[in-house]
Amino acid sequence: MSFRQFAFNNVRRNARAYFAYFLSSSFMVMVFFTYALFIFHPDINRTDLGANVQMVMQVMEYIIFVFAFLFVLYSIGSFLKARNKEFGILTILGANQGQLGRLVFVENMIIGLLAILTGLLSGLLLSKLFLALSARMIGIEQLGLYVPVKALLLTVGSFALLFIVISAFTLFFINRNRVLELLKGSSKPKKEPKASIWISLLGIALLAAGYFEIDKSLMTAAVTGIAGTYFFFTQITVLAFRLLKRSRKLTWRGTNLIWISEMAYKIKDNAQILFMVTVVTSICCMAVAFIMSVNVRSQNMYLEDPYPIRYFVNEPGLAEAELKLVRQKLDEKGIAYQTFMTESYRAQASGRKLDVSVMPADSYQHVADALGLKQTIDLKGEQTVLVQTDKQAANNPGWSPHTTVKLNDPFANLEIMNEIRTKQEVSPVPGTSMLIVSRELYNELIRQIPESKSFWKQTAHIFMVPSWTGKKAPERKNEEYRVGLELEQWGYDRMSTGQSSNLMMVRGGTYANHEQSVSMMSFVGIFIASLLSVCSASFLYFKLHSELRQDQRMYTSMSKIGLREVEMGKSSVIQIAMLFFIPILVSAIQTLVVLNRVREGFDLDDVNQPVLIASAAFLIVQAVYFALVSTRYMQKLKRVMV
Repeated sequence: MSFRQFAFNNVRRNARAYFAYFLSSSFMVMVFFTYALFIFHPDINRTDLGANVQMVMQVMEYIIFVFAFLFVLYSIGSFLKARNKEFGILTILGANQGQLGRLVFVENMIIGLLAILTGLLSGLLLSKLFLALSARMIGIEQLGLYVPVKALLLTVGSFALLFIVISAFTLFFINRNRVLELLKGSSKPKKEPKASIWISLLGIALLAAGYFEIDKSLMTAAVTGIAGTYFFFTQITVLAFRLLKRSRKLTWRGTNLIWISEMAYKIKDNAQILFMVTVVTSICCMAVAFIMSVNVRSQNMYLEDPYPIRYFVNEPGLAEAELKLVRQKLDEKGIAYQTFMTESYRAQASGRKLDVSVMPADSYQHVADALGLKQTIDLKGEQTVLVQTDKQAANNPGWSPHTTVKLNDPFANLEIMNEIRTKQEVSPVPGTSMLIVSRELYNELIRQIPESKSFWKQTAHIFMVPSWTGKKAPERKNEEYRVGLELEQWGYDRMSTGQSSNLMMVRGGTYANHEQSVSMMSFVGIFIASLLSVCSASFLYFKLHSELRQDQRMYTSMSKIGLREVEMGKSSVIQIAMLFFIPILVSAIQTLVVLNRVREGFDLDDVNQPVLIASAAFLIVQAVYFALVSTRYMQKLKRVMV
């Protein structure tokens, strides 16, 4: 038998052990190839969003490759550690370090080449579905199939280099201990896990510091939170299980003594893996929940906006010509509309973070007629009517009828006579409450505005389109979505090229831009989250497999003294479940805490539901992997029961 045949037989005999590693590696190759398939597509630059997605995917390719390198590096290290006894026997038979390194190199290259081949074939089979899905998500009508020569060469070259480099370093993973220690392998008795109360308190302090630092510095919060998570698994959980063992009422019941005693060892042995899986899962969960929250916010922004088109005049000389072009575009598409004009100025109110819009009563009359709002009373002197939503009211505590509002530049003491609450934000100037005053007072205040702040004056032309109801966020085929995106882009192009400083705000176009951005993030994020989830679960599988022989010896001994198969199964399943689901629970809590603290900074609405949905998705994926791993693990343990 030749050396290559010997290496091939080793891979074939250890096929079950290498299966998860092979599957995860193939999945990484497939994701890398499908991204490359998209990047090199000849039609990808037909839209600006397609070009942006292409750029993001190029960054993701680097991330995938780096993560693949770390994944393969760790996987090889785990498998070689589990084969110490085998290496000890080969050493006794005369194998030297160079031959052992060559053996592992050939074995790993066999698995690597098979993973590359399988990943490429899977990617080619799914290429049509992938391109159709990606085209739909980024707004391109169709991305046809093509011969992906560049994608194939990049994928094969990148992963072949990865497996060659890592395989060349396998010699450093082979234990250089004496033959006797190699033969003992993992059979050496483990020391009782110890945990320091002081380090545990430090871990709790770091987690608390991370929570309170979120509002001040996200980087500091991330560092302290990650450090606290590390101490949570290496110290706090070990201490918790040691304290749990002291409860005789709980411990001396059924098989509790077995799994509680074992979990202290397993948590300590798997602390680094659990920490790594938790951090990766938390990042993925936060990213998915954040994208979902942004999507919900985009939909709410659309629903809260009652104006289909707003045109703000900053350069009066160009206004008439540009408004004529807007009307012409709407007329060409057969869209009926009505227009009205409003005047207002943005003012600073004392003691308030957000500005307000001051509007004359005759301008508000146009708004009220268009939106069906309550009419104002006859205003005199410095009397005003406050118009705001419930959300805006939360930012203006103390503002109610018969209270005074103090304005700066120009100074005014306005007495609120009445308040009108609205479901939508009716101020033409986004993000502001409205104070309605008489025309006489408005003209007087306008004259007092300093020349340096003349830009505070706002003249807005509002286009009301009856067919654009605004009751539901539009889909991509919807007229408001398509026309709105076109008008929004037209206005943006004129501003970005310096042709005009007048601002065009189109409700459907703003939503379309947000929706496409969210689609791009979702498109990229789904594959990355899937990749990280599969690899994280594989880490746990590799660790369990490396400890299998030790568990088999323990359950063999316990079966001799009367442990039944059912009891053994219950104890093992509890232990494996904790290893799989504790990271999910910790990451869900971290995601819930972090996003709730940063919610206001990113102007997000309720984030609890997106977090729960994202966590549930990861939980389902983990549960499937847990079912597969625990079933195979139990089958191997049952074989050693007496």
